[in-house]
Amino acid sequence: MKTVIKSFILLVILFLVVFYKNDITDYVVKNYFDKKSIEVPDSNSYKRDYDFMFVQNTDNFYPNNKQELYNVFYTILNNGYHKFSFYCGDEYKDCSKDIAELTEPTNEILGALNNYVHPFNSYKSIHISMNHFGKITVDVKKIYSNEDITKINNQIDVLYKSLIKPGMTNEMKIKTIHNYIINNTKYDTKYNNNPLDKNTKSNTAYGPLFNKVSLCGGYTDLMELFLEKMNIKSYKISSEKHIWNYAYVNNSWKHLDLTWDDPVTNTGKNLLEYNYFLINTQKIKALNDKQHIYDKSLYLEAK
Repeated sequence: MKTVIKSFILLVILFLVVFYKNDITDYVVKNYFDKKSIEVPDSNSYKRDYDFMFVQNTDNFYPNNKQELYNVFYTILNNGYHKFSFYCGDEYKDCSKDIAELTEPTNEILGALNNYVHPFNSYKSIHISMNHFGKITVDVKKIYSNEDITKINNQIDVLYKSLIKPGMTNEMKIKTIHNYIINNTKYDTKYNNNPLDKNTKSNTAYGPLFNKVSLCGGYTDLMELFLEKMNIKSYKISSEKHIWNYAYVNNSWKHLDLTWDDPVTNTGKNLLEYNYFLINTQKIKALNDKQHIYDKSLYLEAK
């Protein structure tokens, strides 16, 4: 009799394993191998401790809505993480849909978040994956190498000590750096004609600092690094084909565009202008050029 009972129990167990193996596997993995724990590493030295209207630093890595999700991605980038995993909260039913939207080529959110972080924490590429159990993994490949960062920081220290004098106001400091960069840099008109020759690094701070040529990204990153040196709150604003600085000076936000203050001339003559030097949003709108039309829902201070 005992043998019959044991055989029956074994058959029941076998039946349950065969017909509910996926549920059993899910339960085991979720409760014993993947308990939705998150390891939060230390941030690097380029983390910005201040927040913005559009996005804020967070210690909540279980987001329950789209804004909290954006805050997680901003924090990942702002902390300088190369790889980070998190989970959406149980209440966040649209999580997978919103993650998918972020990865669409036309989505501007990740690009905007990249503009809010320190240039040395900005990404060149970002890969987002989500497994069967809701674990979201973000892999970040950064723009600046450690070698370039060391070289750039050393040169900025030298220039700052040489150019910035005691008693200067923040506006005077910005103007001094603005003038130095423009007077020692030319717009790299050959870059787009020679796409295989990227040794100038014109789209990063390295280009104007060492090769004396730059695209708008290079002018902007280098100015951004000096603004960091001055402890001035700032971020970058990008339109469809352009990017420039936005800085908090004298208790108000101002646009600062070194690229357009260093115009390319038909004669090759070097010019230094101030049309885009610390101007407000009303003035930049009044200038009515097509390169400074941007999504104000992404850059709320610049409405």
